[in-house]
Amino acid sequence: MPSHSFINTISIFSSLPVHIKEQLQEIILTKTATKGEILFHETEPAESIYFINEGKVKLTKSSSDGKEIVLNIRQQGEIFAEVALFSPHDTTYPATAKVMEGGTISFIRNEDLEMFLTEHPELGMAIFRIMAERLRISQSTLRDVALYGKLSALAATLVRLTEDYGIEKEDGVYIDIKLTHEDLGNFFGATRESVTRMMNQLKKQQILSKKQGYLIIHNVEDLRSYMNK
Repeated sequence: MPSHSFINTISIFSSLPVHIKEQLQEIILTKTATKGEILFHETEPAESIYFINEGKVKLTKSSSDGKEIVLNIRQQGEIFAEVALFSPHDTTYPATAKVMEGGTISFIRNEDLEMFLTEHPELGMAIFRIMAERLRISQSTLRDVALYGKLSALAATLVRLTEDYGIEKEDGVYIDIKLTHEDLGNFFGATRESVTRMMNQLKKQQILSKKQGYLIIHNVEDLRSYMNK
């Protein structure tokens, strides 16, 4: 995908004047990403901010016992690894980025983007707004796990997935990403077995179902009612 096409798929860049887009293209690097590829590990120096042209990327952290915790899943048009901007040079990536669906990834080296932002501070504000919103969502996830039970945390996770990846259809909201029960449990620290039990409970209530590997939420409001139980 040409860099100018990539710029137009990212909301914070798409409205920029043409001459600024042309300047931005000079510092953009693009690569093909294959499923299963690790873009960076959480222990590596944070050198770039990434943008997804095509595909999906999973951001994870590892616990001390080696358990994988899913922080977020990013898709086309989204940015990630932005937290390292304006950080000390010895800052490491806060998570590991693994490609879930192959495609193309663009990235800009932090030092290049930081220099660009000093000349165009309005773009910096847009990035900081994204960072603030993601911090709010992370805090909400911690609250769900700490204050409520696993079922509430699962319900909150599913609601967020419908907001981020939901596609409205006649029979409900399709979550446009294939996730196993283990994947869902990794969002809030639950085992595959416990997620299976909770999912069966929600299926019996006809709140959700699964079709060809995709989750379908039939009643989002009923699902929300489980968030504080």
